[in-house]
Amino acid sequence: MGTAYKIHCKHCGTQINHATDVGFGLRPSGVGCGSLGDIEMEFAIRCPACMKRLNTTPEEFREQVEITYSWN
Repeated sequence: MGTAYKIHCKHCGTQINHATDVGFGLRPSGVGCGSLGDIEMEFAIRCPACMKRLNTTPEEFREQVEITYSWN
């Protein structure tokens, strides 16, 4: 079970592919956000180019996500 995101950093414009993989049937700890599923807020997702945090708030993260893909 996991989620992959294609993110467009609003700080520097870099395109980022980010994936989370949760094993053993456990759900990630996160904030529910409708069609985007759960966004992990416990650990920072950072842009590799400018090192700015992309998931400070669920709203900020949603603004930057272009594509979401989930699998079981």
